[in-house]
Amino acid sequence: MKKDRRYSVTDCFETFPIPIYTVMLATIGETYFRHRKQVMLDRQEGLTKTYNRFQNPNDSIANIQKLRELHVEMDKAVAAAHGWTDLELGRDFHETKQGVRFTISESARLEFLQRLLKLNHERYAEEEKQGLHGKKEAAKKASPKKKAASKPANQEASLFDGEDDA
Repeated sequence: MKKDRRYSVTDCFETFPIPIYTVMLATIGETYFRHRKQVMLDRQEGLTKTYNRFQNPNDSIANIQKLRELHVEMDKAVAAAHGWTDLELGRDFHETKQGVRFTISESARLEFLQRLLKLNHERYAEEEKQGLHGKKEAAKKASPKKKAASKPANQEASLFDGEDDA
């Protein structure tokens, strides 16, 4: 096998703090998927063009408006599944690094990320209590690894640290 990074269900998906499955989540997800598919078929447009319309505040066509409404419902269902019904998402058109987008407010995004981080730390602490991390950590310390180039103290780590620039 090559030494490229690759997706692993056990490393990526199964460790993510996923909310409790609810019928509401399944229903809104399926409804959103079906409506988006119908929009694409009706307009004979692919996913990119459909989402370009979705993100365009000047596009007020009924089926795109409905797609936005379903997205709001989906966001609320995900927050509720986490038990975060107190979180005001403020979904609307907001300025982002990518331009204007139909998304949750910046304050809601930061709060959501903080809560996910807290949930992730809680899950890790619980797994440590179950002894799920001790052996793996000891094995990591025992095996020699290629040392990544050191970074200045004020530079943040990134997903691609340690990889050669191409």
